[in-house]
Amino acid sequence: MISAYCVDSITVVRYAGYDSWNQPLATTDIDVKGKIEYKTRLVRNLEGEEVVSSAMVRFPESIDANLGRGLIHEDVLKFDGVEHSILRIDKPKAFSNPIYEVYIA
Repeated sequence: MISAYCVDSITVVRYAGYDSWNQPLATTDIDVKGKIEYKTRLVRNLEGEEVVSSAMVRFPESIDANLGRGLIHEDVLKFDGVEHSILRIDKPKAFSNPIYEVYIA
């Protein structure tokens, strides 16, 4: 159901971590489709602080196959020529088509 509304092109910059010398590993750009809703909201980040989110992006959970793992906070979303950090990731209860609701800075 949600895939019918996923018309916006978004690039997920896949976080790769650090090597044994504490140098960042190369990231991977993965193009996916999602739905961007521009609306200012107050959300809580991982530290429990209230921060302002400028938009929410909805993805079908099937993007996990493209990423090779689930979406995490260290990943970066890129659209409209701007890189956005992830503030919060929600997985609302959906039995037939699970989705991600991602709040960005």
